Amino acid sequence: MTTPTLNNKLKSYSALAGSIALMSTQADAQIIYTDVNPDSTTNIGGNFYNLDLDNGGVFDFTFNLNISTSTGYTSQQVAVTPTGSNGVAGDTVGAYVYPFAFNSGDTIKSTLQFNFTSSQSMASYFGSSYSYGNFLGQTDKFIGLQFNIGPNLHYGWARFNVDATASLFTIKDYAYNATPDAYILAGEMGVGILENTLISNASIYSSDKNIVVKFLSEKVIQADVKITNALGQEIYKAALSNKETSIDMSKEKTGIYFVTITQGSIVYTKKVYIR
Repeated sequence: MTTPTLNNKLKSYSALAGSIALMSTQADAQIIYTDVNPDSTTNIGGNFYNLDLDNGGVFDFTFNLNISTSTGYTSQQVAVTPTGSNGVAGDTVGAYVYPFAFNSGDTIKSTLQFNFTSSQSMASYFGSSYSYGNFLGQTDKFIGLQFNIGPNLHYGWARFNVDATASLFTIKDYAYNATPDAYILAGEMGVGILENTLISNASIYSSDKNIVVKFLSEKVIQADVKITNALGQEIYKAALSNKETSIDMSKEKTGIYFVTITQGSIVYTKKVYIR
């Protein structure tokens, strides 16, 4: 069952979905989408949101709310810092970096300028006469992200609202293309929604040369499992009928695999590593 929040997001994306279907030429693209449900709002200075774009257990980007008070004025800033060798699409003016605020359907790809410095300013506010940043006062704008999965580069997006004084920001959802070096359209969600309700109920992990799918509470009802490799090639597909299923991967190569569980209209994808 989808939540009211999720239903609203699906409705807001209906027009985009049609345009993406016409625009996308990536026949083998595998878009991994995560719905932040409920939306996460940061409105206290010094607080932050750590984004694990591929849900792999390592934070890829940190979004900060910085508020400082000096004599006569208060400065407020929403900033992003990529970790490791990850990058954010944006422009530079002198020593400052300003991430682009993409619209729905814009292309995020390797030919963009990606920046790797810390504290890139999405929005800054020093009073009504001095403010800047492409996300300032914007709703449903997308930040373009480049990050590594092993040796490969991948591209993704995260959707934000930022208020007009850079005193709070909200992250709503995010996605990336699991096909290395392949572009992604801002707002592109792929084939399904990743919902917290299913995340909390399904445990997916590797054990020796097996992938284990385990449901923690409810019994399995009309659920399917699909496994694809890092190139987006499907190598396994079956219906799930037990609370715990072990899938033999001994004939497959060492590497990263994507396990997708489908229950009705909900799709949950998780990355696992087979040694």
